[in-house]
Amino acid sequence: MRKIIFLLLLFGIFQLNRAQESFTIQGHQFVLNGKPVQLICGEMHYSRIPHEYWRDRLKRAKAMGLNTISTYVFWNFHEKQPGVFDFKGQADLSEFLHIAQEEGLYVILRPGPYVCAEWDFGGYPWWLLEEKGMIYRSKDPKFMNACNRYIKRLGKEVSRQTITKGGNIIMVQVENEYGSYGNDKEYLADLRDMIKDAGFDVPLITCDGGGQLPNGQIDGTLATVNGVLGNDIFKIIDKYHPGGPYFVAEFYPAWFDVWGKPHSAVNYQKPAEQLDWMLSHNISVSMYMFHGGTNFWYTNGANTANGFEPQPTSYDYDAPLGEWGNITPKYIAFRKVIEKYLPEGEKLPDIPKNNPTTSFASITLDKSAPLNAIFKNTKISENILTMEDMGQDFGYIHYAITLNKTGKNELKLNELRDYAVIFLDGKQVGSADRRHNQNSVILEVKHVPARLEIIVENSGRINYGPDILHNRKGITHNVLWGDEELSGWEITSLPLYKENVSKLEYGKPIKGIPAFHKGTFFIEKIGDCFVDMSKWGKGAVWVNGHSLGKFWNIGPQQTLYLPAPWLKKGKNEIIVFALEDNGERSLQGLSQPILNQLGTDINLPVKKKEIYSQKPILDKGDIILSSSCNKTDNWQTFPFGSTKTLRHLCIEILSYQNAEDPFAHIAEIELIDENGNAIDKSKWSVVYADNQTDKGKAEYIYDNDLTTSWQADPGKKQVPLHIIIDTHEINKAKSIRIKTDEGKEGNGIKDFRIYGRPQFFLFE
Repeated sequence: MRKIIFLLLLFGIFQLNRAQESFTIQGHQFVLNGKPVQLICGEMHYSRIPHEYWRDRLKRAKAMGLNTISTYVFWNFHEKQPGVFDFKGQADLSEFLHIAQEEGLYVILRPGPYVCAEWDFGGYPWWLLEEKGMIYRSKDPKFMNACNRYIKRLGKEVSRQTITKGGNIIMVQVENEYGSYGNDKEYLADLRDMIKDAGFDVPLITCDGGGQLPNGQIDGTLATVNGVLGNDIFKIIDKYHPGGPYFVAEFYPAWFDVWGKPHSAVNYQKPAEQLDWMLSHNISVSMYMFHGGTNFWYTNGANTANGFEPQPTSYDYDAPLGEWGNITPKYIAFRKVIEKYLPEGEKLPDIPKNNPTTSFASITLDKSAPLNAIFKNTKISENILTMEDMGQDFGYIHYAITLNKTGKNELKLNELRDYAVIFLDGKQVGSADRRHNQNSVILEVKHVPARLEIIVENSGRINYGPDILHNRKGITHNVLWGDEELSGWEITSLPLYKENVSKLEYGKPIKGIPAFHKGTFFIEKIGDCFVDMSKWGKGAVWVNGHSLGKFWNIGPQQTLYLPAPWLKKGKNEIIVFALEDNGERSLQGLSQPILNQLGTDINLPVKKKEIYSQKPILDKGDIILSSSCNKTDNWQTFPFGSTKTLRHLCIEILSYQNAEDPFAHIAEIELIDENGNAIDKSKWSVVYADNQTDKGKAEYIYDNDLTTSWQADPGKKQVPLHIIIDTHEINKAKSIRIKTDEGKEGNGIKDFRIYGRPQFFLFE
């Protein structure tokens, strides 16, 4: 009894000491416990890290020199059904905060409700989509009521862990990059008040791109910037709170991946220099990401800025701490920078060794179970139903119908979202991929009755931009065969990721159709492992009942991360769902991941569209230059006035030198950095061009070949014309150089604008 009383007293004294801590904004500084503090922060998401590894990753954050962790709270991770909340196990945010506190780290909490983060629906729960007509991210009363319920419950769970109450939450963010979406200050104010009413009694912040900050900033919050570098940080923030404090809430040392494109990778040298500059100028900074982690359970999102682009299972992000918690050269470089700015006498902890890895030899999955073995929730409906109509969040949906007439017609899946595999009488007759704007195949029915089946994969709900309003999944309009709308459907919900696929009855191998395939492998020494799926087509994997996520041979990700805590010494079970069966049945476990290997894209059109039908949405806040070219074919240099931060660049052509002969051309451009050097163009790519000729493609303006040029077709769309380029890393540029074709100084472009932003440009 005395021991219990002593422990209670000790705990009370500990809490009292913690309660004496404080974090405030005083004048132009962040102040921690009465002393100015520079926040050196990194983003990591507890939902993307196996619960068993939370402490491991936080220790590595501390060892790199971070004093603060920033984390999004994904609403849809905690309220999977309306009013039914989960804050236990993998969703135990309170425990994550406690561990961070024990490791000496403060926390910036980013609860949204909208967060983006390349996460399904930007963090919104799928069931909002059941309410047809609801306008998300607005003052729609139904939407705001749902937000209020979530924020109140979040406050009940963790508001007691603010620094003023003995915890380690020092700031809370209101919404996320709202300035890139809208300008409804009343909506933002309502969310701000919800957060305060929920018990979060610490400073509140907003974060936006530099050009979008006017729309996203509201009274009662500290305005912070995303993706801004150099002196622009001071110039932008000084408009709202002159003299600071200055906080870059998202500094991008790298970027995320999308299916079918090379792995995003940024050499550590330039980001390390950028970090050094900010720390030397007393700017607080948060790295997005410090540690990316993994989109287990099909939680990845998708973007539509450059067409539909779903993200893969891996969220490695080329971050300083790799997907499996591995120390990278970027981590070492950042640690060296941070060490330069440590308070006198302070020393960083030793860097923890990488966790052990393991592998397993090639095995054959020789037992199978048919897809219909897991059919449970089947509805009969005259009309097509979406996943949301079926009460489904993620995964797949199966449509079946009997055809009673022969013929050969186009089978059109109107508003397909996102990937469909089509079968006639048990044989695959085609597939359609939203990434390539595909929604149809030619279907020939020779014998009746014929069984038509369509399996659709939800490849990830859109997480950024206005298309979040159009996020229902499956076939979301109707199905036409020729001119006939098909009706009388059997529709089966297949979320799969949360199903116990181990309990299915497995028997003889199944080939040619979607099915589950089961095998076993043996592990002698436990460690992190990577399941090599590079030989397979498209599907999902479970090991010992844990959903590892989805695979797709198009890459760049070819392995699935298998955390050590999910393995057993000795015999382990693996199950693969093959949505598209290419006949492969063998796989192996590797000790290193494969994250940058592209495979064959069977749906890639022979000639991909080069000119896009969507129009870019350009924000005046992103204009970094308005100028005019002279009549010359020499290089012309146009200073930006100050160093500008950008990854995505838009050239807007407003007029021509010769109005009677409207012919636009640019032979080459160069971005010049703050040291007067041309920025490397080897990774650049065109994401939009609304007028070009076959012999004058937009990519010719950065190919380092002055004999080639972008050329607009005089017979097509005239000014304004736009070319948007992704440079694939955050740059600091002070000017742009433009060169027109040799001998064509009397023609070509005249008036133009340059737009630059670290994030994507949006499209209508």
